[in-house]
Amino acid sequence: MYCAEFQKQISNFTNNNLDIKEMDSFINHAKKCKDCYEELEINYMVNIGLEKIENDETASFDLKGELEKMVEYYENKSDLYYKYNMYKNIIMGVTYVSLFIVILMYVTNLFA
Repeated sequence: MYCAEFQKQISNFTNNNLDIKEMDSFINHAKKCKDCYEELEINYMVNIGLEKIENDETASFDLKGELEKMVEYYENKSDLYYKYNMYKNIIMGVTYVSLFIVILMYVTNLFA
């Protein structure tokens, strides 16, 4: 993901409107690009801070900590998603190979 695309996705991130692939790309870029992470922090603090002021007088104002937790949460969620898909693909591969072997054994016995 490039910085310009990251900047466009900030509001989608803060509103939880990114799918898992977009989220993964967004989080990876935020971890690697200090400037974009700072832009995310500023945007998050302004938008979420104003929202909290308008809606809840007793809200926590550790917005930086909340953002860090949010980034960590989505990073873990993304990791779980990719691990799940990796294991699913391994199981499907083993299943296909097993099925191929069974069919091959059947065909071999059929013509023996």
